[in-house]
Amino acid sequence: MTDYAPLHLDWPGCLNTRDLGGLPLTGGGTVRERVLVRSDSPNFLTDDGVAAATAYGLSRIIDLRRPDETGPYPSRLAGLPAHLHLPVQGPGDPEEGPWVHLYTGLLDRRPELFARAVAAVADAPEGPVLVHCAAGKDRTGLVVALALVLVGADVDAVADDYELTNERLAPRYAGLAAEREIPSGREIPPTRHVILGALEHLRTQHGSVEAYLARGGLTPGHVRALRGRLVG
Repeated sequence: MTDYAPLHLDWPGCLNTRDLGGLPLTGGGTVRERVLVRSDSPNFLTDDGVAAATAYGLSRIIDLRRPDETGPYPSRLAGLPAHLHLPVQGPGDPEEGPWVHLYTGLLDRRPELFARAVAAVADAPEGPVLVHCAAGKDRTGLVVALALVLVGADVDAVADDYELTNERLAPRYAGLAAEREIPSGREIPPTRHVILGALEHLRTQHGSVEAYLARGGLTPGHVRALRGRLVG
């Protein structure tokens, strides 16, 4: 655990929205504020939530959900010019099994999709970039972790941030558990060890986060732009 103090944003309707500014870097300093924001799906936003999100001045909104999710649950921010639909999961990708296996399998199958999502953060116009999926936990957690580690964020702080989602979404989890069957191997919400295991997998199987993303098409120019954006 670290001393990272999350900057939660009040966007009514969404429960899991936070600015990643203030997250510590391994070489000292912190990630800049109003640069990278993570959230659950904006389809949950109320009218006041839409107003709050719009007022934050988002320069890009990256929706990581599959088309079969965006159709029935459209984002309330999808009409903004800054909106991009960049799914990182294919329709046939497994949904069951232990959390860490789910993450590493998705990373191994889709390096080009994760590289594309990180590149979209790097080359966005000036202003905060919002990354979201459905819960703002798995796909968002992976894309955000990749971007943060790439710019030198403290890995323990990245894990602290990842684990905050369990606390923020506890009310919604309770309702879902009563309504639907939970996939095998995923009965317990994922802990910090899941994201740490995924990052360790990239180190041991692909060399590093940067090498993995380069294999998917992320360029050195993207890496420089991302570091300049998040670290300054």
